[in-house]
Amino acid sequence: EKFWQELKTQVEEKGENGKIRYWDFVGAETYEETVQRAFMTSFLVTYGYATLEIYPLEEENFIKPFEKPMTKIGKKQLVSIPIAITTEDWMKRKKGELE
Repeated sequence: EKFWQELKTQVEEKGENGKIRYWDFVGAETYEETVQRAFMTSFLVTYGYATLEIYPLEEENFIKPFEKPMTKIGKKQLVSIPIAITTEDWMKRKKGELE
């Protein structure tokens, strides 16, 4: 729940329209910390604390926290989507070469 509160705070401070870019939230100073944050984010999505908005054509992903946990949206079960984090891509993001 502490990580969920951090997400909600970052969305309020840095987000737009109730959501934040996935990499702006997950990205950290080290590769290991970035992987850990991605892992924790997957739990937020899987357990209904947040949802992912994925725009494949724009190659943009957003995470949007819910005000209260949800186990289902409509009649669909919530699921997590794998997002790869290679050390090479992480380095490029740190250098500003990827957004």
